[in-house]
Amino acid sequence: MADRETVALQQALLERARRELEKRAEPATQRLRSAAQGLTFGTADEIEARARSLATGRPYQEVLDEIRGGLKAYREARPVEAIGAEMAGAVAPGLLSGGAGFVGTGARLLPRVGRAAMVGATEGGAYAFGTGEGSFGERMARVPGGAIAGGIAAPVMGEAARLAMRPAQAVIDIARRRLGGRGGAAVEAELQRLQQESGKTVDEIVQDIASGRIMAENATLRDAVRAYRAAGGEGATTLQQAMTRRPQQTREEAMSEIQRYLSDVGDENVMRGVRRSEAEAKAAERAAYAGFEGRPAPAEVVDALGEALRRVPSAADEVATMLRAQTGQSPFFNVLEDGTIEFTRTPTLMEAERVRRAIANRATQLYRSSQGGAGEAVADVGGGLREAIDISVPEMAATRAQAATTRVARDSFESGRTIFGKSSDDIEIEFERVSGAGDEAVRSFRAGVMDALRRRMETGTRKSMMGRLADPDTKEGRILRTVFPQDELPSVLAQIERAAESQAASSAIMGGSPTAITAQQLTRQGANIGAEDISAVMSGDIVGIARTANKLVRSAVEGLTDAQRKRIVDILVSEDPNVVRRALQDESGMAAFQSAVENAIMRTTAGMRRGAVVPAAGVGGEVTGGLLAQ
Repeated sequence: MADRETVALQQALLERARRELEKRAEPATQRLRSAAQGLTFGTADEIEARARSLATGRPYQEVLDEIRGGLKAYREARPVEAIGAEMAGAVAPGLLSGGAGFVGTGARLLPRVGRAAMVGATEGGAYAFGTGEGSFGERMARVPGGAIAGGIAAPVMGEAARLAMRPAQAVIDIARRRLGGRGGAAVEAELQRLQQESGKTVDEIVQDIASGRIMAENATLRDAVRAYRAAGGEGATTLQQAMTRRPQQTREEAMSEIQRYLSDVGDENVMRGVRRSEAEAKAAERAAYAGFEGRPAPAEVVDALGEALRRVPSAADEVATMLRAQTGQSPFFNVLEDGTIEFTRTPTLMEAERVRRAIANRATQLYRSSQGGAGEAVADVGGGLREAIDISVPEMAATRAQAATTRVARDSFESGRTIFGKSSDDIEIEFERVSGAGDEAVRSFRAGVMDALRRRMETGTRKSMMGRLADPDTKEGRILRTVFPQDELPSVLAQIERAAESQAASSAIMGGSPTAITAQQLTRQGANIGAEDISAVMSGDIVGIARTANKLVRSAVEGLTDAQRKRIVDILVSEDPNVVRRALQDESGMAAFQSAVENAIMRTTAGMRRGAVVPAAGVGGEVTGGLLAQ
C-alpha cells in the first residue's frame, strides 16, 4: 500500500516538474514588439535592431535574428494573441486620425471603396515588404501579394464596419430631428460652422435679419459664401439670384427713406413735383396780384413813383419796354427834358409795383458787376417806393412777401440741385444761407439735393453711391450729414449702411472667378471647422491638428450634396428671422452628442479597416513571395 502511494507521489512530482520545465521553455510574450510591427508596417524589428546594435556594439544581423526569433517563437506559441497585438498596432493610427468620413449615399460608394482599396493596397504592400526577410528582391517579391490582399481586405472591412455602425448613427440623427426639429446633420453642422465664423451669436444674426440684412452679406463670411457660388448647382443659382436682387432692393429702400425726409413734394419724381408746385404757386401769385391791376395808386404812392422813375431812368426804360411789349401802348408817363416825370394818367398799384421790381433788378445788376456803391444807392430808391406802397396798401406787402417766398424756394431748389458740384466748404456756407431764409427755403434746398441724388443714381456711380454716402469722409457723406434732418439721420444711415453692405457683398461674392481662398473654403464645407480648430492648428496643438485633419479628410471624402448646399444657401439668403433662428439654434443639445458619436464611429471604422490589412497582407505576402521564389 505504501509502495503504491510512494509511486503515485513520485508520478505527481514528475508531472509537476515537466509542466514547470515546459512553462520555462515557453517563449516570452512579444506583445509590444508585435504591436510595433503593426504600427510600422513590419519594420519595427529592424528599427529596434539598428538602435540596439548602435548602443551595444553587437552586430546588427545578430541582434535582428534574435528579435525575429523571439517574434517567431511568440507567434508559434500564441498565434491568436500575436496577430491580435499586431492588428492593434495597425488600428491605432486609424483611431487617432479618424480616417475617411462616415456616411455616404450610393452615389459615393464606388469612389469611397476605390479610395479604401488604394490605401489598403499601399499599406498591405508596405507591410508585406516590412515583414519580409532576406535580400531586397526577396522582400519585394512579397509586395504584390500584400498589396492585393490589403486592397481587398481594407474596403471589405471598412464597408462592413460602416454597415455595423449605421444603425447607431441613424438612431442619433432621428432623435435629434425629433427633439431639435431641424434639417439633416451635415446641413446643421455646416450652418453651425458658418455661424461660428461670422463672429456673431445666433441672437445677433437673427437681429441682423430682422433689421434687413441676410447672413450671406456678413463681411466675415464672404469667402465661405463665395465658395457656394463656385460649387455650382441649384444653391449657386439661388445665391446668384439673391445677390443680384439684393443690392438694387436695398438701394431702393434706402433712397425711399432718404426721399421721405429730403422731399415732401408728394412725387417720386422730385423735379416733376417741384415744377408742379411752382406752377401752382405762380398761379396763386397771379391771382393775388390780379386784384391790384385796375386799382389806382394813392397820391403818396404816385409821388414816390415819380421820384423813383426820375432817379433811376433805366427803370423807366424797362417799364416802357415791358408795357409796349405787353399792350402795344405807350407808357403812362413821359420823361421831360429836365428828367422830371409827367404822368399821362393816374398809375395803378400794379404799375407802381412793376416799377419797384425794375429798380430792384437794376440794383442787382450793379451789385453783380461789382458796382456796390451804385447798387446800394439804387436799392435805397427802390426801398423808398416799396415803403410807400406797403404803408398805403398793406395787403400788397403780404402778397409780395408770399411771392418772394416762392422765388426764394425756387432759387433754393436750383441751388440744391447743383450741390455735388460744390466744395464741402461751399456746401456748409450755402446751407447756412438757405437756413436763414426760412423753413420753405430749407425744404426746397433739400428737395434739390434729393433730385441731384436721384440723377446720380441713374449713372454708373449708383453701385458705389451708398458706400460713399455711408462714409463720413467722402464728399457725398459730408453733404448728407450737412443737409439731412439731424434727428432722422441715425435711422437713415443704418438703411444706407445696409445697402452699402449688400452691394459690397454682391461684388465680392459674384465678381470674378473663384480664388485660392474660395477653393480652401470648398474643402471646409461640411467639415464643421470653426475658429477653435483654426486656433489649435496655428498654436501647434497636436490634438487640435489631428481633429482638424480628421474633419478635412472627412469633408474631402464626403463633401455636401447639391441638395444640402441648396438648403444651406436658402438659409444664407433668407430674410425671415424666424426661419434663420430655427436653422441655427439647437435647443435640444443633440448636435454635440451626434458629432461625438459620429467621430467615434468614424475612428472605429478607420481603425478596423487598417487593422484588417495586417493579417491579409501577411498571408498575401507569403503566397507571392513563395511563388516568385520557386
